[in-house]
Amino acid sequence: MAVPDSDPVKAELLWVAADFRSIILNVSAGELDLPSTGTRWTNRQLLFHMALGQNIALAGIPLLGLFAHLPPSASRNWSRLLNACAGPYNWVNWAGSAAGGQVLTPHGMLRMMDRTTRIIVHWYGRADSQALNRGMTMPTQWDPYFQPWMSRRDVLEWAPKHYRHHRAQLSLTTLPALAAGR
Repeated sequence: MAVPDSDPVKAELLWVAADFRSIILNVSAGELDLPSTGTRWTNRQLLFHMALGQNIALAGIPLLGLFAHLPPSASRNWSRLLNACAGPYNWVNWAGSAAGGQVLTPHGMLRMMDRTTRIIVHWYGRADSQALNRGMTMPTQWDPYFQPWMSRRDVLEWAPKHYRHHRAQLSLTTLPALAAGR
């Protein structure tokens, strides 16, 4: 059964991809390498990080499904280990986006965002409530929007929150205004 575009989760995921497309197609080349606001990334690097966030949501689908089939202690212990590694994770997260933003062109980032969103929306359209409710304990020190326990649906709702958070840090004069309610 296909999920209608009016479904709030699907609509938000599609909005992220459409907004990202608008940003990439309208950004001036001169602004890409300017510093973003409140991060150590340039706008180009932050755009890569924003596209990467959608990939994290995609990676969460099988990961949360796997942990949902294991005893609850497995995800609690895994999350505890990941939280203990938050310092190195933050450095890798920064460095990976800094490097990725320099390697992948803005149009390459757009292709990545479009492809990832297509896969997520396709999976979401076929998932039943049981599949969407599978989840695990999360490493809350990795992201301010992670909750102690999240379902797959929660992770798909996380992606637009992550995106909006970083969108607000772009220092682009060509940044499209957010529509009311966004």
